[in-house]
Amino acid sequence: MTAGDRIRLERLTALPDRGAALAALEEIFFASTTRTEFASAAERAAFLATWTGWFVDEAARDIWMAVAADGQVVGYLTGCKDSAGAVELARRVPKYELFADHFAAYPAHFHVNVRPGWREHGLGRRLVDRFAEDCREDGLPGVHLVTAVFARNVEFYQRAGFTDACQRGPLLFLGRRLNT
Repeated sequence: MTAGDRIRLERLTALPDRGAALAALEEIFFASTTRTEFASAAERAAFLATWTGWFVDEAARDIWMAVAADGQVVGYLTGCKDSAGAVELARRVPKYELFADHFAAYPAHFHVNVRPGWREHGLGRRLVDRFAEDCREDGLPGVHLVTAVFARNVEFYQRAGFTDACQRGPLLFLGRRLNT
């Protein structure tokens, strides 16, 4: 049995201590982002709000948490099942509309992060597959993500079935059909 086998996936909305879960999400977010310096606490909070705030406020049911046996949150996925309809999210996230022409075929998108020390145990893949299954059950035709062209996560997503690709500048759109 690996460390990943002892993890349960729960919706944020099902966890008894939402505040603790969101604190863990914030900790994992900042341990995973490439941006490490901020001019102030307010700037740091605004950066977190840009990338997670809409999901917490508007799509909390589509946030999946990886929870260890001891209750520690070790990973999360924030999801949006209607990229075209998420007008406020498009206002917050830079370059959101860059791939809007692909939203009909791949309406859902997500962001996933795993706590350092828990990576390489299949948790990210489990979170992605759980969200994809949830989207498939809702009848969605596909799910997508956007990453940097040369990011180290590209191979991970390709192994996870994200084979439809479109590059625009330094950004790479990767889509996975859900065979509804």
